[in-house]
Amino acid sequence: MELLKTMKKHPVTYRSPNYKPSKAEVFALEQYYKIHLPTDYFKFLLNHNGGYPEPCLFTKNPDLGIIAINWLNGLLKGKNGLVWNIEIYDGRIPKRFLAIGDDPGGNQICLDVSSNSTNGAVYFWDHEEEYEFDNENEILNNMYFLTNSFGSLTTNLVTDEEL
Repeated sequence: MELLKTMKKHPVTYRSPNYKPSKAEVFALEQYYKIHLPTDYFKFLLNHNGGYPEPCLFTKNPDLGIIAINWLNGLLKGKNGLVWNIEIYDGRIPKRFLAIGDDPGGNQICLDVSSNSTNGAVYFWDHEEEYEFDNENEILNNMYFLTNSFGSLTTNLVTDEEL
């Protein structure tokens, strides 16, 4: 674990779609769904609009072990798009979270999009521990804190060789 603390930081690259949304499109998503995207994720959408991150391994939560991030969602159609994920996970993931990516097993990487002090924090949603809940009484038993921000998530991704 000490090795991970001393590793050099490297830029994350994305194999991304060609389409880049405008600021107006990202604002429209926020308004329609009544969410507040943190600045770092907002900029990610404008610059990359989703994609496969390289490197893709996150190791900062010792309770979860290594998390491989398969894809980060953008303003796209279909299952790699934010709108599809908002709709498919409605009633499954608490309202204050937005599914912004996934791992190869179908678990979700979620961003806190509430307007409170936890805005921007990143969580892991474990579908194996899914349960039914009512949004009035959010129970976060299958939500695991990863890091305080999307930027922190991406800057702490590592390669297989760095493990």
